[in-house]
Amino acid sequence: MGIYGSTFYNSGGQIIVDMTDPSRPNWITAHADACKMTIPEVQRCWSRFLMLHPVEHGNLPRCCFLNSKNPFANKMLAHIPVTDDEQVTFQTYCNAVSWLSKASLETKLRGIYQILTSDTLTKKVLQTLLHDLYPAGSSPDIDALSNLLLAEIDRENQGSIDEDQFVAWVHSLPEDVTTSVLQFTIIPSDMVPTAETQHILLPRDPTPEDRRWLTDEQLLRVANDMSKKRRDWKLLANNLGLLENNCLSFEKQHRETKDQMLEMLRTWRKTTGQNNQIQSLQEALRQSGNTDICNEIFHLSF
Repeated sequence: MGIYGSTFYNSGGQIIVDMTDPSRPNWITAHADACKMTIPEVQRCWSRFLMLHPVEHGNLPRCCFLNSKNPFANKMLAHIPVTDDEQVTFQTYCNAVSWLSKASLETKLRGIYQILTSDTLTKKVLQTLLHDLYPAGSSPDIDALSNLLLAEIDRENQGSIDEDQFVAWVHSLPEDVTTSVLQFTIIPSDMVPTAETQHILLPRDPTPEDRRWLTDEQLLRVANDMSKKRRDWKLLANNLGLLENNCLSFEKQHRETKDQMLEMLRTWRKTTGQNNQIQSLQEALRQSGNTDICNEIFHLSF
């Protein structure tokens, strides 16, 4: 995909696997920072990546993505950067997914053209592509379809289709067709809660099922208790997956330690999603040496 996929490589020069690994709490947030994605987006990517069983450092052999039934996917895979030992890092995967989600229609079309051919689409190249697309098609049918496409797209009678002609032809197709094919969302729309559904999920009087979610009162108690006992809130922040630069930001916003902690907890709650918030905070409190505070605040929530 050449220059059109250049963001696959660009994470501000950061190599995440040199700084962290999947066992550490900042694995998700570090990728969110480097790849300019939201934490829920990275969490979604990681859940999909895990289905292919990455190795210890969170990498996958390139061959895991190969698909004998989809030669076009394999062509795209050839443009994905890998390590010296043919491994695809989770960082590269996130960058690729982010590109698919954020790139403009024009950029995607030009990227697709680069996948299809490294030069121009001649009749011979078209025949090869069409054989891949219609493996059961007869040679005469493929030949006829190649001629039809050339006549339709190559309006200048060059005998081949260049990148600009390809893009112009796709733009001439019904917009809803191209959008339905090329639109890509990291988190499917049916998985993104609306304000209306959030109101249903978080009623005024929560049921035991709803108590997986944290209240402002609980966060305030954590901040108050940790402040009174002079606990290391940055250690808690690290166990929640927040980075040092996040903590510095909270310190700049607030003078009082308690307010810094409360801002940190609210930020984490906002980015972590709605699943098992209480369980995640309890675990982080225990891992950061605050088991007593955890027990005092949450013993009535079980």
